Amino acid sequence: MKKLIASTLTGLMLTGAAQAHNVFEVNEAKAGSMMIAKLGIMHGCDGSPTTKIVVDMPDGLNRVRPADISGWDVEITMKTLEEPFMLRGFEMWEVVDTVTWSGGSVPDFGYKQFDLWMEIPDLPGTRLDFPVHQYCEEGELHWDDTAPQGADDPFSVPEPAPFIYVTAAE
Repeated sequence: MKKLIASTLTGLMLTGAAQAHNVFEVNEAKAGSMMIAKLGIMHGCDGSPTTKIVVDMPDGLNRVRPADISGWDVEITMKTLEEPFMLRGFEMWEVVDTVTWSGGSVPDFGYKQFDLWMEIPDLPGTRLDFPVHQYCEEGELHWDDTAPQGADDPFSVPEPAPFIYVTAAE
């Protein structure tokens, strides 16, 4: 009986991991806090190694810094805001739009973590979606489907984008 229960639990855990694909290790953060979001790339493209990851930043996220990962090049693209925000007494008109890691390789059976340092916006009760575009030696995957804000299950879409729920600051 214990073996049957252990087998069933293992199967359920593997099923959940297989459906998760590309996710943040922690998908909840307090409004106004700083966090390192750890994006896990769980597999390649149908047997082909991952060679490039592009992450789109959500609106409202004003401060982002990508990790410098050994063996990978990192690049950011900026977007201009319609209205500036203040940062330490300076008007800021641009924010990070996308972060791209390229030049490395993760085998299809491998796992790689791509970290983003960020300041969580003061938007409690919202969900920040981070569409991810995964490019491989052969093929590509796009984890960019987003459920409507307030949806009970953000995984209800076919290829869910990684996300972070913003909770109230204490």
